[in-house]
Amino acid sequence: MLNRRRLLASLLLCSLFMASCATAPRETETLRRLTILHTNDEHGWMESYKGSGGADGLLRRWAREEGWTPDGPFLVISSGDMWTGPAISTTLAGEPMADVMNALSYRSATLGNHDFDFGQEAIRLRRQEANFPFLGANIRMRSNGALPDFVDPYTLIDVNGIRVGVLGVTTIETPVDTRPTNVADLEFRPYKEALEAYVPEMRAAGADLILVAGHICGSEMEALAESAAALGVSLIAGGHCHEEINETIAGVRLIESGSFLQGYTRVDLLVDTAQDRVVDLQAEYKPNRRGAGDPDMAARIASWALKLPPGMLEPLGYVGENIDRQSPEMRRLLVQAWLDADPLSDIALASARYVQQDLLPGVVSEATIIGILPTENTLVRIELTGEQLRQVLEANRPLAAGVTETPDGYRLTDGLLLDARVTYEVLLPDTLYLGGNYYDVARFDTSPTATGIDWRAPTVALLRALGTDRSRPLDQVLAGAAAP
Repeated sequence: MLNRRRLLASLLLCSLFMASCATAPRETETLRRLTILHTNDEHGWMESYKGSGGADGLLRRWAREEGWTPDGPFLVISSGDMWTGPAISTTLAGEPMADVMNALSYRSATLGNHDFDFGQEAIRLRRQEANFPFLGANIRMRSNGALPDFVDPYTLIDVNGIRVGVLGVTTIETPVDTRPTNVADLEFRPYKEALEAYVPEMRAAGADLILVAGHICGSEMEALAESAAALGVSLIAGGHCHEEINETIAGVRLIESGSFLQGYTRVDLLVDTAQDRVVDLQAEYKPNRRGAGDPDMAARIASWALKLPPGMLEPLGYVGENIDRQSPEMRRLLVQAWLDADPLSDIALASARYVQQDLLPGVVSEATIIGILPTENTLVRIELTGEQLRQVLEANRPLAAGVTETPDGYRLTDGLLLDARVTYEVLLPDTLYLGGNYYDVARFDTSPTATGIDWRAPTVALLRALGTDRSRPLDQVLAGAAAP
């Protein structure tokens, strides 16, 4: 009886398999297949982050598991924030990451907010080096409404008999999520407006398939889905919020692929080029776990690492257990160190968004601190009354040193309650003073004092002074210092 049941089960599986094969559409002259490999928020992480495979592992995985070849029916795209991150990319303003993305055969990349961190001239240089266009259909010059010279609204790419139109949109948060002065001459228009302006043009240019690569979060993709569907867009590939998303709204597939090359999304499409419609679409997020990597890519990455100044890799300490980017220990390492470096300040503030990553176990160097604080900032001192400071603390919820929230109000280091009428000297990165991350403190003090302190320098000095090692790791030392 048991063998008969197994036989029946086997026959049933075989019949189901044969039926599925019989009904699966085959490629014809007008019915074509395409595989999209999507990443976002790479942030310069060509090397491994938290056990990921890095760019060398990713390339090997694509070749071995996805069947990727440079001339195959594949399209590799990014939704932006390509290069601000670890020292290997940040110290050369993203040039190494552009080179790595060339080697990974990217065909387009949408500009993200952090792609403006090094300024517009750096974007122009990266565009000259990249083998793929930078997209941003909603970016305009304030002066005349034209597109900047370093960006295209969309690109048309022919893959396996399919003309694919990729339209890019950049987050409207860019003016407050990079250094505001870097984009003062630009405006970032509504996403829907960009789609309505360019999708018909893409269709007229022969696009069989249209997708949006947006440096936008899941909630923004969801809000855009119905408008995109009405224009015949099949896929929105997002970024910015470092999410893993795979869902369908209004018939439009929405995806986002995490961050730091820790994974990617594979999208398989069957496209009817005669009807300009998608017959089938399947998407799956896939982790890029550490393993054997592509040797040529590993050598490419190593060659860029050799360009770092030798002193930047000098050991400054040792971390035993991961230090979370928003933990009390990180606050002590960064913000309290700022306060200690400027005796004239009473309080120091930082945006948690500007701390880009955790402090990982292992040797700590100046390069490590660049990866944690990858943007360029100096510290400025401003005067705020206790009431103004309370407003800033409640509106922005910063990492703070010198003041602590308690059940009965905000208390200073000496235990006294924050006094609404007293003026305090407050230290913060100049990008926050300029309006970054929605900070609105310039209205309280229009004449900040430049301290001349680079925001990384106090942390480097603290690491040298602490002298941590394997027997006395930094996480344990900071946990003791951060304890009440």
